[in-house]
Amino acid sequence: MKITDIKTYSPVYPVKDPFSNAMRTTRERPFGVVEVITDAGITGWGEGATVPARRALESQAIGRNPFDHEVIWEGLHKQGVDPAAISAVDIALWDIMGKALQQPIHQLLGGAFRTRVQAYATGLFRRERADRTAALVEEARGYVDEGFKAMKMKVGFGPDYDIRNVAAVRRAIGDDILFAVDANCGYDRGTAIAVGREIAKQNLLWFEEPTSADDVEGYIEIGRALNIRISGAEQFRGRWAFRRVIQERALDIIQPDVCVCGGFTEFRKIAAMASANHVRVIPHMFGTSIRLAATLHLLAALPDSPRALEPFPTLLEYDMSENALRTELAREPIRHSDGIVAVPQGPGLGIEIDREVLRRYC
Repeated sequence: MKITDIKTYSPVYPVKDPFSNAMRTTRERPFGVVEVITDAGITGWGEGATVPARRALESQAIGRNPFDHEVIWEGLHKQGVDPAAISAVDIALWDIMGKALQQPIHQLLGGAFRTRVQAYATGLFRRERADRTAALVEEARGYVDEGFKAMKMKVGFGPDYDIRNVAAVRRAIGDDILFAVDANCGYDRGTAIAVGREIAKQNLLWFEEPTSADDVEGYIEIGRALNIRISGAEQFRGRWAFRRVIQERALDIIQPDVCVCGGFTEFRKIAAMASANHVRVIPHMFGTSIRLAATLHLLAALPDSPRALEPFPTLLEYDMSENALRTELAREPIRHSDGIVAVPQGPGLGIEIDREVLRRYC
């Protein structure tokens, strides 16, 4: 079996109700999608934060066996291709391998520790509302009503805003709901520590990206100062970017994104490095149906950490923001039921892409 062609797509979903994190306001959702075609009639689909240039694909991937995923990965990387773009090709190769072997990707990764995954609702962004606190409380209660037992809220908008609204949401959802916050690198070290000391009183699951992603010393300082788990690294590309934060235990939880860090091939190496250093892995997920399916296969194949009778929960980030490319791109959408999501069991990614939906947003 040989790769005969690779097509790239750049769909964009226009957001009807813009929302903000601490760094930016989202008015549209751009994605990179790759279709890898083989002479065996098998097509694989992948997603990346961006897509590779045609010249690199022609020299390093087209004409090769799709099972040569390690060789293709290294070849693209040597050509200077961003791991976030390699991700798209790599995921598509694993999709092809699974389809060729008639096995879901999690089986190729070593088997499933779990076939159903607890999800946490990611939402609670800042929006233009007359009463933002009331809007956040209503949204959070809605997630509880849908059956979610965990959720994540955006912070980083200023100490008063964050402390007030985190407390309001916690009161609204009660003490039994797992509750994390994400500052999206919006604070400097000192402010992150000051805010963290206050919001930690709300029994938080973790404090995500409290400061700039490249401030390793800052993460170490924040972690030592706060009685709360610190997480991050969703923006990191390739195993080399993760090495220092893992080895120096700058983070309690790393959050590699399979569509940014380098695909399945690279994610496995990052996860192994984290395991060897007793750092937990909870993937980031904020994309299309492809990224959602890929993340579920990884979560199925991730061992418990620690290996305990009641381990730290293995959680899926379930993006609740508006995005038709997540809800409609797969012909049979991946949905939660009472906050639980089933891992796809079909060959490869286990989803069928709706080409009409893809064309609509390209």
